[in-house]
Amino acid sequence: MSAMKRPFTRCLCVLLLLCVLFPATPVPARAEYRALTVGDKGQDVVALKKRLYELGYFNSKSFGDTFTKDTAGKIRRFISKYGEDGDVATPEVQERLYAEDARPASYVPMTGPASVGPTARPELPELAEDGTLKDKSAAPFLYKNPDAGLWLYISGTLSVEIKRFDNRVDNLVWLETRVRLSGGNRIRTIFSDEQMTGKRFNKPLTIVKKHEGVILAFSDDYFGWRKDAKDVEGIVVREGRVYSNVTRTNRKFPPLDVMAALPDGSLRTYLPDAHTAQEYLDMGVENTWAFGPILVQNGEAFRPEELDAEACEPRQGMGMLAPNDYLFLTVLGRRQDSDGCSLQWMQNRFLGLGVREAINLDGGNSAMLVFDGEMLNKVKNISADSVRDMVSMIAFTD
Repeated sequence: MSAMKRPFTRCLCVLLLLCVLFPATPVPARAEYRALTVGDKGQDVVALKKRLYELGYFNSKSFGDTFTKDTAGKIRRFISKYGEDGDVATPEVQERLYAEDARPASYVPMTGPASVGPTARPELPELAEDGTLKDKSAAPFLYKNPDAGLWLYISGTLSVEIKRFDNRVDNLVWLETRVRLSGGNRIRTIFSDEQMTGKRFNKPLTIVKKHEGVILAFSDDYFGWRKDAKDVEGIVVREGRVYSNVTRTNRKFPPLDVMAALPDGSLRTYLPDAHTAQEYLDMGVENTWAFGPILVQNGEAFRPEELDAEACEPRQGMGMLAPNDYLFLTVLGRRQDSDGCSLQWMQNRFLGLGVREAINLDGGNSAMLVFDGEMLNKVKNISADSVRDMVSMIAFTD
């Protein structure tokens, strides 16, 4: 044997020895599945945990060989993605788990016991096809039922429906707000100070109260903070005025992707350097929001591989079902009753609801939803006066 062959032979022997001493954990064959529950041990438990990790249910690769209460909780979460309940890894459950199309932790079931929505529905006035009042001269219809998780406002030009959802399996609470416009009504921006726009901060409720007729308002891209910090602001147009024409092309968070409101009532997502501020103005755009990442574009998931599937935070997302028909997701977090969600969860929820375009807005303590002068998503132990200040908000007026 030549000298050159000896090192290769030795390496091969070492690899074979390692395989004998530390064999890979095999995935059990279908016929070998046994029902696994709390207290069970074995290599099939290790394989099960590894598969749960691959699907995003575990955040750590440190696996023991015991099926613990925590493992049972992860199995319950997995089963809930199929609209069912239980915490035993039966052979049927394991067959689903090891399948190529197994549902990851970020999968959002549209129905089933995991997510409970509003528990009441009032009798509504006669509505037009676009969801607004058929009788345009009638007084607006207002309904607020926090206990049931439903808020409504319907006039001749504006329809607002806010639903609260509660998922105890994933410890998650979120609000879905559908907004429909007619009669030339449009998305607007309201500012903390009209004279020092983009520079002066104020409480969201104070901003809303300064503007007559605001029924609904959301926090936006928080560009004022980036301006104040002398950071890159993105392409920012507000009410037809340019506040920033400087952006970046890397995918540093936030990537400063753009959502633009077009004159026909549609919302469109763009990469940060797709257009200059002047080009948006030439398109008739009066408002752009620069944050991101884009979640849905042309009805398809946008770059899901870029999204962090694990980081759970309070979040705010903005989407379009059709021109003048919008959907906002406001996910509560940093509270005992809600951990927050990942960006991938929000992307999947938007897709499941049929949204054509969607973007992530600034989240964390900046995520705010104000309806009829009341903040609906504030943290329970924080007063409305102590929430984060901002310079502008997305608003709907009547």
